[in-house]
Amino acid sequence: MKDIYKTLRELEIEDWIWIITLFSAIFAIISNIFERNYVKTKNPESKNIYKTINVTLLTISFFVYLYFLLLSYSRIKAINPTTSFKQARLTNINFIGAVLFIVASVISIFVEIYSDDGSDSSLIPF
Repeated sequence: MKDIYKTLRELEIEDWIWIITLFSAIFAIISNIFERNYVKTKNPESKNIYKTINVTLLTISFFVYLYFLLLSYSRIKAINPTTSFKQARLTNINFIGAVLFIVASVISIFVEIYSDDGSDSSLIPF
């Protein structure tokens, strides 16, 4: 019974993640509009807006990936001697993939902040 509740809770969180993903796609399109405007007009305000949106979206994706990393880690901790070799291997591979997504999102955030096309100091929080 506890496993059913846990699975239903995970699915509820994943529903919210899909909603966040939908809004992220909409904001990514808005970011592209501002970036397109910047490319055409070299308006620094447009550049600041699209860079801010991009950093925000990448930060949100970092936290989404962090959730999946923690979920994957909890599944690794749940591996016991009765777990099949195949399931244990897939769980470990899933964890490695989640770690790689975290690394990629951190790198993407830094690239967006410090990129040559506009490393505005106003975007750097430190």
